[in-house]
Amino acid sequence: MDLKAVLFDLDGTLVNTAPDMVGALNRLLRAHDMPLADIDEASKQVSNGGRALVELGFGSQLDESNAKQLVDEFLQTYEQHVCDDSHLYDHLLEVLVYCEQNGLKWGVITNKPLELAKGVLAGLGLLDRCAILLGGDSLPVKKPDPVPMLHACMILNMAPSQCFYIGDHERDVAAANAAGMDSAAALWGYIPENESPDNWGAKYMVREPSGLINLIKDLAQ
Repeated sequence: MDLKAVLFDLDGTLVNTAPDMVGALNRLLRAHDMPLADIDEASKQVSNGGRALVELGFGSQLDESNAKQLVDEFLQTYEQHVCDDSHLYDHLLEVLVYCEQNGLKWGVITNKPLELAKGVLAGLGLLDRCAILLGGDSLPVKKPDPVPMLHACMILNMAPSQCFYIGDHERDVAAANAAGMDSAAALWGYIPENESPDNWGAKYMVREPSGLINLIKDLAQ
């Protein structure tokens, strides 16, 4: 493979954002005198975004009359604490450094709103090192549509076949595959127990972040 770029999903793949996202949910629940969410259970919904977390936390108390307001409140709360406790997964900094030292671009394509994604990467000191960052609102469509992947290729001036994408959700694999990129499932991510990553159609299955650098080295040869 003529590898030129390594592209990541953000939540649950490159960065463990669950502490701050679930923390924002629990701040919101506390403000509304609701029982707090279990962090392990709620973490499984992080890749599905703020609406999914609010639905989990408020359950039957959520309806169309209050859903938008509560989601907006969640986003405002989260924005204020977007990178308090979020952190790169172990060994992922090594992967980024390897890419930078070996002429590989790296970037992020996420369904998270762009400004929140910028906040996370800036808080980790990575925003200026990222060759491409696309959020869920950067384009008219988002993953699983392949358009964000193809747009990233255009910006990077690369063919999809020169890019490798890794994510922890079926939509990530679907978007990469449809765009003509090699794809990998990040099995350390926010994957619910009823999900079967084996059925996503990823070319590679990466069980631990420590295995990613060896895979990238192999692809770059």
